[in-house]
Amino acid sequence: MNGSQRPTDPLLASLAAGVAFLVAAAGTLVVGETAGWDRAIWAALHLALLGGVSQLVIGVSQFFVTAFLATSPPSGRVTLGEIASWSVGSIAVAVGVAAGSDPLVIAGAAVLLATLALYLVVLRKLARGSLQKAPWASRWYRACTAWLVAGIVAGVMLATGVAWSHGYLLGAHLAFNLGGWLGGAIVGTLHTFFPSLTRTQLRFPRLQPVTFLLWNLGVAGLALGYGFGQGDVAVAGWALLLGAACTLTVNLVASAARAPRGLPLSARLVAWAQPFLPVGIAFALVAALDHPLTPMVGADRAVLAVLVVAGWIGLTVAGSILHLVSIVVRVRDFSRPVPTPNPVRDSALVAVAVGGISLLALAQVTSVSFLRWPATSLLLLAALALAATALRSVVLAFRLGAGGRLG
Repeated sequence: MNGSQRPTDPLLASLAAGVAFLVAAAGTLVVGETAGWDRAIWAALHLALLGGVSQLVIGVSQFFVTAFLATSPPSGRVTLGEIASWSVGSIAVAVGVAAGSDPLVIAGAAVLLATLALYLVVLRKLARGSLQKAPWASRWYRACTAWLVAGIVAGVMLATGVAWSHGYLLGAHLAFNLGGWLGGAIVGTLHTFFPSLTRTQLRFPRLQPVTFLLWNLGVAGLALGYGFGQGDVAVAGWALLLGAACTLTVNLVASAARAPRGLPLSARLVAWAQPFLPVGIAFALVAALDHPLTPMVGADRAVLAVLVVAGWIGLTVAGSILHLVSIVVRVRDFSRPVPTPNPVRDSALVAVAVGGISLLALAQVTSVSFLRWPATSLLLLAALALAATALRSVVLAFRLGAGGRLG
C-alpha cells in the first residue's frame, strides 16, 4: 500500500464506511421491528450515530482541516486504521448493548477510545505540518472529542449497570454524545462548510467564538444538571445552547442570503436543516422549565429526537454527504461535466423531507396518531431517494478511483 494519498481518498473511505453503517442501521431497524425484537431501536441508533455519523465526523473533519490548513492528508495506513478500528469498536458496542454483554461493550469502548487518541494525534500533526496558524480549523473537533470520551465512559456505565444515585446518567450520556460530540462537530464544521457550500463567506466571523463558548457551556450545563440532579443547571444549559443555536443560525442565514440562485440539492438540504436546531432546543427549554430533570423522557424526548436528530442532524448529514461525494467524483475525473441542478425536483425532495419531519414532530406534540402514517411515509420516501442518490455517487467515485492509493 502506498502511504501517500490524495486529499479526497480518506474522505471517500470515510463516506463509504459511514454510509454502510447508516444502511446497516436502517436494515437492523426494519428487520428488528418486523421480528418483534425489543432492542432493535437501540441497536439501530448505535449503528447509525456511533458507527455511521461519527465515522463521517472523523473523516470529514480531517478533510476540512487538511483543506483549511493547506497541508498533506494523513497516510493511507492511518486512514484505514482509523476506519477499521472505529468500525470494530462501534459494532462491538452495538452488539454488546443489544445482547447485554458487558465484556463486549467494554472491549468496544476501549477500541473507540484508542481510535479517538489516534484522531487527536492526526489533528495535531496536520496543524504542525501547515505553514499557517488557524486555531479554528481544529478547535471545535478537539473540544467535541473530549465530550465523546466522557460520553463513552457514561455509556459503558449505563450498559454495564453501574449504580449511579446522583442523578439522571442517561441524560448526561446523551448530552455528551449528541450535544457535545455530534452537535459540536456539526456546528463547528458549518462555520466553514456552509459558506463554501453556498459559494459565500461567513457573514459574521466574530460570532464564531461566541457560539463556541455558548455551545460548550451549554453541553456542560446539561451534563452536570442531569448527571447530578440539578434542575436549574440543566435549564441554564438549554438556555445557553439556544443562544448558540441562534448565533449560528444568524450567521448561516446571513450567508445564505448572499448565495446565488440555483443552489444544488445538497445546499438546499443543509440550509433547510438549520431552523430545526433552534426550534428543537427552544422546545426542550420550555419542557425543562416545566420539569427540569425530565425533558428528555417520553414524548418530550421523541419530539426533540425528531427535530434535532432527524431534522437538523439528519438533513445536514444528508446534504453534506451529497456535496462531499460530488467533490470526490469531480476531483477523480475533471472531464466530467458539473451536474446541472434541477430546481423542481430538488425543491420537491426537500419539501418531502422537511414536511415529513415537521409532520412527525407535530404528531408527537399533539399526540394525533393518524398524522404519523403520512409523516413516516414522507420520511421513508425522502430517505430512500437520498440514499439512492448518495450510494450511486459513492459507487461512481470508487469506479473512477479503481486502483487508487487506498487500495
